[in-house]
Amino acid sequence: MDQEGKVLAKSRVSTDRPAIQNYLKSLDGLKPTKAVIEAGFNWSYFYDQLAEEIEEVCLAHPLKTRLIAEARIKTDSLDSETLAHLLRSDLIARAYAPSWETREVKNLLRFRISLVRIRTSLKNKVHSVLDRHQVEDNVFRGLTDKFGKTGMKIMRSLELRGNDRAILNGYLDLIEELSRRIAALNKQIKALVKEDEISSYLKTVPGFGDLLGLLLRYEIDNMERFASAKKLCSYVGIVPSTYSSGGKTWHGRITKEGNKWRRWVVIEAVHGAIITSPSLRRYYNSVKQRRGDKAATIALARKLLEIIYHVWKEKRPYYEKELAYTV
Repeated sequence: MDQEGKVLAKSRVSTDRPAIQNYLKSLDGLKPTKAVIEAGFNWSYFYDQLAEEIEEVCLAHPLKTRLIAEARIKTDSLDSETLAHLLRSDLIARAYAPSWETREVKNLLRFRISLVRIRTSLKNKVHSVLDRHQVEDNVFRGLTDKFGKTGMKIMRSLELRGNDRAILNGYLDLIEELSRRIAALNKQIKALVKEDEISSYLKTVPGFGDLLGLLLRYEIDNMERFASAKKLCSYVGIVPSTYSSGGKTWHGRITKEGNKWRRWVVIEAVHGAIITSPSLRRYYNSVKQRRGDKAATIALARKLLEIIYHVWKEKRPYYEKELAYTV
């Protein structure tokens, strides 16, 4: 589409890499300088393919762009022509497109989390096998971790009837292999933290360590995008939804905008912050007494994001001090 809105070419193209490259080459003099795609599943594949051939690629926020399109251009769906009209009119609501390097680190961290979740699932299955044979906890008396070296030896030496001996060994083999892979990933993560200045600051915040600090750093990627800590909280999706009608305003549940990983990191950090920080624990308990556990968790998550915002912006470690707060 040209600047006046005239469609110059419209085609259906296969999604494989050579087909995309050949299509762009076939345009010759019509080769575009800008392109736009919606931020849907696997957007990064198409984004990277276009970025190699085109001067600028815009990543459109699906919900916000749809609102603009329905207001400006009467259509029931955001097809390619509608997106092209919005692009030439500079009306695309853009989503943030992190660099390939950032996405690589995020994928590595998410991989590590997925392995831990699989290992936890396998541990639960081991407990089920032990329960079927009434294996009491006193068998593991004195052990802090049933799945440590001593605990694993004890479980492998248990006499179980039928197929459960082989089943238990199979689960334990998988757990040991996953633990080796997770340990190797932990070394990679520590090395990344040492090389990254921001991550070294974030891990000083209560509840955050190497993994959570690094994951949040790359899930946010660029703090300069946010003018305030409130904007950051909104981006993470832990601010209450708002409904207004007839001059009255109601606040509902949190918006949960954006991807789930950002919220998971902050909520996960809340549990550690309650244990390690007396000041944040008092804040959490004060909210909990008045509004309940869930509200207290979200309130402390927002407080942690406010701390993260200032630590990141000012590039300094976090130091514990008394928080001034009202409930």
